Amino acid sequence: MRIEQLLLKNFRNYESLSILFPSRLTFLLGRNAAGKTNLLEAIGMLSHGKSFRGASDHDLLRYGSNGYYIKAKYSRAGQKGEMEIATDVSTGDLRRKIKFNDKAASSRSSIVGEFICVVFSPSDLQIIEGSPADRRKFLDAAISSMEPEYLQNLIGYQKALRQRNALLKKIRQRQANIADLQIWNARLVQFASQLWSRRENFLLSFKEPFRDALEQISGNRDAMNLELQFSHRDDLKESYDKNVVRDLSLGYTTSGPHRDSLVFLKDGRDIMQFGSQGQKRTAALALRIAQFHHLKQKLKITPLLLIDDVIRELDTMRRSAFVKLLRESGQAIFTTPDLDGIDEDLKSLVSQSSVIHILGDGRVEQSVG
Repeated sequence: MRIEQLLLKNFRNYESLSILFPSRLTFLLGRNAAGKTNLLEAIGMLSHGKSFRGASDHDLLRYGSNGYYIKAKYSRAGQKGEMEIATDVSTGDLRRKIKFNDKAASSRSSIVGEFICVVFSPSDLQIIEGSPADRRKFLDAAISSMEPEYLQNLIGYQKALRQRNALLKKIRQRQANIADLQIWNARLVQFASQLWSRRENFLLSFKEPFRDALEQISGNRDAMNLELQFSHRDDLKESYDKNVVRDLSLGYTTSGPHRDSLVFLKDGRDIMQFGSQGQKRTAALALRIAQFHHLKQKLKITPLLLIDDVIRELDTMRRSAFVKLLRESGQAIFTTPDLDGIDEDLKSLVSQSSVIHILGDGRVEQSVG
């Protein structure tokens, strides 16, 4: 997977920009807040149609503009492709249009799985240290990259969940009947069955590359197991009936795939509670390395790597694993303030790279190393 050109209009701090990516490796150099991560964010939008930083479309608009525009030219398995994402808020409501090879895409889910990338970010630690929702977000994105049908089922489930939660509040306000819940209960059970099956299959095939990544990073010191704790998988329909009073009291649905939890166990104990900071960082890096190899194996495509200023945070062993990944990868794009302090292994890659200086205020200078 290679991106060849990126065009931006009114995206974040970029009013108008065109960048070429002729090399296998590209370093985006610049001071903090100059706009380095904004470029990675724009490229990442092509993968899932949304920001990996969790920003809304409104947040992505350049101040004072009526919409942003992203266009990329890329190659996938030797085939050329183009993708465009455009938004417009001039009428008050935000409207979005996506084109794939000059044809309008029917939905965001229809482009998922076309542009394959893996993002390494300092915020990856939040997957380990954050809430179960953070880990489900990783899980859902990883599966969706390979199976667009999964994303369609997830969207369907989330819509049905919102409808059931809205109905719970109406029932509590005596504006609807409890019997009306059965329609949404049945729909949720149908979607949940599909989500659980795909989550289970994903985890079965993901555990091996995750173990391999852990061993590569830390030897056998930080061996861990991945487990998915399902929320009432075997009795979801009964759970809806049994817990209806609690759901009504809380105003939301308390069982189902949206309550699943992905856990990282070392010696049978959850590292979120009992792991050291080093073990958590190892797990976060291993997740992304495993995701890269898993995608490569399943899709027979080498994902593009987007690496957001994580090089300096790695100790010697983790950096060695990271450099090994880079040597096995196809194209990679880094952000970093400068090349000072980068070890010789990484410096040896600089000679094969392009360097883009991010100057701030939406300005860049491009050179070939």
